[in-house]
Amino acid sequence: MRLSERFVDNSIIIDCQSTDKKSVLNELVDTLCRAYQLEHRDEIFEMVWNREKSRSTGIGCGLAVPHAKMDYVDRMCMAAATLEKGIDFDALDGEPVYLLILIVSPGNTVGPHLKALSSVSRLLADGVVRKELIKAKTPAEFLTILRNAEDKYL
Repeated sequence: MRLSERFVDNSIIIDCQSTDKKSVLNELVDTLCRAYQLEHRDEIFEMVWNREKSRSTGIGCGLAVPHAKMDYVDRMCMAAATLEKGIDFDALDGEPVYLLILIVSPGNTVGPHLKALSSVSRLLADGVVRKELIKAKTPAEFLTILRNAEDKYL
């Protein structure tokens, strides 16, 4: 799955200024809802936050992949944020998170959601790709880096 095709205009936050897990997730959900014109913002946040409280999606190496499946969306929606300063996200390795990819999918689908998570893992296992995405200065540059990584790994 080409993740770059799942992002829409204004779904990428470059150098997010949030300083904690809850505020960055709030900002990501706000961005997601605006970019995809989604209703049920509070319900979407609650699902993402409850998932996060049950088990951190900070997978290590500066990356977090918060995700949820719910009936409030009719298609997979994605948003991303880079954080130049990094934040504590209760990541598995105990290190700060600098890059977040939020994935929200319809509750009645399984395959696309798992493929997206798999693609994130495959692409962002490369430390150079992660660092380049974190240092991107614009959403367009972020997507160019992502597309180049997809050409290499997918």
